[in-house]
Amino acid sequence: MEQCASTASLLASVREQERQFEMLSRALEEERRSCAGTLPRPLPNMQVTPKRTPTLPSLPPTILPSCTFSIKTMEPGQMVQETYTVEEDPQELPPVVSVETSEDGTTRRTLDGDMSGPGDMYYWGGGAPLAQGERGSMASLDSTLRKGPGPSGWRQPELPEVIAMLNYRLDPVKSNAAAYLQHLTYKNDKVKSDVRRLKGIPALVSMLDNPNREVHYAACGALKNISYGKDPDNKIAIKNCDGVPALIRLLRKTRDQDLTDIITGTLWNLSSHDSVKMEIVDHALHALSDEVMVPHSGWERGSNGAGGGEENCKPRHLEWETALTNTAGCLRNVSSERSEARRKLRECTGLVDSLMYIVQSQIDCKDVDNKLIENSVCLLRNLSYHVHREIPGCERYQEAVPINQGPPPSSQKGGCFSSRKSKGKKDEDPAAEVIDIPKRTTPAKGYELLYQPEVVRIYTSLLKESKNPTVLEASAGAVQNLCAGRWTYGRYIRALLRQEKGLPMMTELLAHGNDRVVRAMSGALRNLAIDARNRDLLGKHAVPHLVANLPGGGQSQPVRALSEETVVSVLSTLHEVLGSSLEAAKTLRASQGIERLVLINKDSNRSEREVRGAGLVLQTVWGYKELRRTLEKDGWKKTDFMVNLNPPSNRANGGYEDSTLPLIDKDAYSTLDQRGRNTLDNTLEPADRDAVQVSTGHMSRHHTFLHT
Repeated sequence: MEQCASTASLLASVREQERQFEMLSRALEEERRSCAGTLPRPLPNMQVTPKRTPTLPSLPPTILPSCTFSIKTMEPGQMVQETYTVEEDPQELPPVVSVETSEDGTTRRTLDGDMSGPGDMYYWGGGAPLAQGERGSMASLDSTLRKGPGPSGWRQPELPEVIAMLNYRLDPVKSNAAAYLQHLTYKNDKVKSDVRRLKGIPALVSMLDNPNREVHYAACGALKNISYGKDPDNKIAIKNCDGVPALIRLLRKTRDQDLTDIITGTLWNLSSHDSVKMEIVDHALHALSDEVMVPHSGWERGSNGAGGGEENCKPRHLEWETALTNTAGCLRNVSSERSEARRKLRECTGLVDSLMYIVQSQIDCKDVDNKLIENSVCLLRNLSYHVHREIPGCERYQEAVPINQGPPPSSQKGGCFSSRKSKGKKDEDPAAEVIDIPKRTTPAKGYELLYQPEVVRIYTSLLKESKNPTVLEASAGAVQNLCAGRWTYGRYIRALLRQEKGLPMMTELLAHGNDRVVRAMSGALRNLAIDARNRDLLGKHAVPHLVANLPGGGQSQPVRALSEETVVSVLSTLHEVLGSSLEAAKTLRASQGIERLVLINKDSNRSEREVRGAGLVLQTVWGYKELRRTLEKDGWKKTDFMVNLNPPSNRANGGYEDSTLPLIDKDAYSTLDQRGRNTLDNTLEPADRDAVQVSTGHMSRHHTFLHT
């Protein structure tokens, strides 16, 4: 009899719970319908799943702290010296309520609430109460969250409690706690720091190996938000608990596109910190190439990395554009670290081929201003940095030739600066444009693609078609890198740039409104002027455009607000172009260049580098004896040109200094007379500089291959 009574009591308890759950389901359904009427479109988590009969009715009820949140990716901003991806914003979604029954018989509820209220910053102030779960095996949570304020008797968990839930053995608790942390850490640097302080990061990293998709998905989303921001300690903490290898293990396992986007976005965030860059190179490079870049770029179906053509106007890589953009941004950052990192990237099978294919395909489709192209071109720029010194067997390509390289200047006028509209009739002597490039016996592949003559057309196409300042800057930076140094391919590329009308393109872009673009064009023209014919053409046609970027113009020529680095670069290019051309010096005089140079030289507010640069150009001009009488008639005195300058400490005798330091390095870049410089783009991730949370640049840190 006692056993029968116990059974009857148990059945009655089950029926009562079923009745209560049915009432709760109806109430939630009504709330869902009322909320749905205000939504512009249905959301994926607006659903009610059938209830399940609890298997352990004798245990007390419990609740879950929160549910997974929908992800909304925002476009990353941009700022100097960094590149990063944006956090996810679960809080911007409209109010949604749904009921889901998990495998263990518990129910979960998605909540929307205002976290900006006067209460505890970790509470969901004003939100609907958490749903009471069915009887299950999470009884220990009950004592934690009971006896809270409000009529329901439940309260919201505090941050230490949420982090403790990450270590519960039940997956639903872990996934909901991680999703809640993702919500709390969105645009909240204090919460991110508190999560680190309370040892939440190791718990989240350990969850990446959990086989349950809900668990590792939520944990990865939380880590993406935590890794995004100005605080480097969060990135270092993720690295120190082997977060990078854990992310890569998950990347190799998953075939889920959304999860791949989150993993690569997290790695992009981490890559902005110098101490994490080599960790990514050592543990993540091959996986990023094998699992993302190569399979999703569309390259493998192309012809030896050639462009897609019309039939591929919608290349396959666009299907995975977010993951490819994140991956290229991550590699753009780490490629600015050191030569070892660049070497490993260049030698990674299929990586350079995929990048070239992506860029060429987008050029064919005339879509060259998106973030994927920006990151890809900045990465290519970085990989071209010091390429003449760092590739295997580089000594084979070195040339011991004088500065005056290339064919003698043509006696004909016009040249590559003549009107682009002319058709048919050639302006130049064809014999003077013959470029003796050896024929290859096998197609180029891998890092060889970086400096093949064909790459010239890629960069000139981008210079012609792109409106994105970073793409323009990176393209010119890559040209600058490839033309640096005394090596065979540098000579070929200088001549091919002239043949492909690259000189007038870059000269016109000297008038661009972006300071970094002007600096990049000036640096590229300086290295292109190593070629004797290029120098002659630039002396005739580019000098007025260079002068227009110098401070000191009159009312008819307003002063451009350019940075010190850019002014120094322009002065250096003028010095290069005027070094062996009386005609260029005459053009400088006719462009009011003397006035501007003298003003710079006598301006006490100008930096030592600017004063020195102007002085070097003035001395060069006075060195032409044929011009002195004309200058004196203009009212100038010898003392205006005889500037007292300390001799440059690192100028090569009879040659040019092949300095490859970034322009931002003011100490090492103190002399103007350093020719053949490379540029690096040091790019930081979107969360390291709140100004714009994105980096741009040369190497990809926002400079020119030596840029971010």
